[in-house]
Amino acid sequence: MKETINDIITRSVDDGSTVGADCMVIKDSNVLFSGAFGFADREGSVPMTMDAVFRLFSLTKPVTAAAVMVLFDRGLLSPDQKLKDFFPEFSSPSCLNENQQTVPCGTDITIAHLLTMTSGIPYANSGNPSVDAAGRLFDAVIEGQENHQELSTLDFCRKAGSIPLSFVPGEKWDYGISADILGGVVEKVSGMRYSRFLEENIFAPLGMKDTGFYVPEEKTGRFTALYRWDDGKLVRDYGNYLGLTDYSAPPAFESGGAGLVSTIRDYSRFACMLAGKGEFDGVRIISEKAFEYMTAPRLGQKQKSCLWPRLAGYNYGALMRVMTDVSSSEIKTCNGEFGWDGWTGTYFCADPVNRIVVLYFTQIAGAGTTFQAAKISEAAYRCLSSDL
Repeated sequence: MKETINDIITRSVDDGSTVGADCMVIKDSNVLFSGAFGFADREGSVPMTMDAVFRLFSLTKPVTAAAVMVLFDRGLLSPDQKLKDFFPEFSSPSCLNENQQTVPCGTDITIAHLLTMTSGIPYANSGNPSVDAAGRLFDAVIEGQENHQELSTLDFCRKAGSIPLSFVPGEKWDYGISADILGGVVEKVSGMRYSRFLEENIFAPLGMKDTGFYVPEEKTGRFTALYRWDDGKLVRDYGNYLGLTDYSAPPAFESGGAGLVSTIRDYSRFACMLAGKGEFDGVRIISEKAFEYMTAPRLGQKQKSCLWPRLAGYNYGALMRVMTDVSSSEIKTCNGEFGWDGWTGTYFCADPVNRIVVLYFTQIAGAGTTFQAAKISEAAYRCLSSDL
């Protein structure tokens, strides 16, 4: 296994399809493989290290789901509660009909809808009134940053209440800003900033010392550069996306969908907690009941048909994919495996039966689950899983 993984990543660095990467394979909380490859900053000749700090992007979402599970455990929040109870701006939602016209919705958004991406609240794009409105929301976030009048997490959620939904809640699955809204819900319920809630209830208990919404000055030397594909080559990308800043200071808008930075070692502790059904290294973060809710396949057939083609074989739980038919999946792990990926190429998968965790972090804009991550996961499962 080690030789195979080394070969996959080394070849990718050598052929220019990767600038740098970190990888870990863990079984029963024991690290079986750990390696850093290439450069954290190619232009600065900074080698990749295992304590390099990456932009997590959507690998933030499983953390947000776990935060919601903490509130479930405490009886402070439930799946059936309505979003309008926390943000009255969602009291009379409108949605698009089949002619792309905005009409009264008649169905309220619930916490369960947000967790399963069936809320109808989209990401920014162009082409219909719903995604156009989401685009204007992110424009407002950026404008506030430029004018030193930054929108907070709660401001973001309130303004999102004016976005017409892409569909009636529960009708379909569509990737959107639901996790960002949940970050605001956690703030409302807990009475504290989202970053503080995460620090006190997840990061500190798990010993995640390098995870947060910005990179402190003393850690900037470990912050990885970002790259993007241009004319067949990876070039430096200096852009900021989804209303995120340059990570140099605590942001006003703490994005529960994309805002965190972390190291692969830190995130491995979170992933191992999930593989341990809510517990890691003697510390319980969520109950087994909450873990089961978080990792259960929750989409009906109509909703599941809306999943991206690359998620063939998977259903969707609480802000994570959940394998239900490995025979039809492009990635051969096992049924019950779950996880997610980030837009910048951060990836993890885990399962509680085989107690396997695989993480692959790279720094490429638009990457998602890379072919390297898929091959590494398959190699790990071939060697370690009793199901294969």
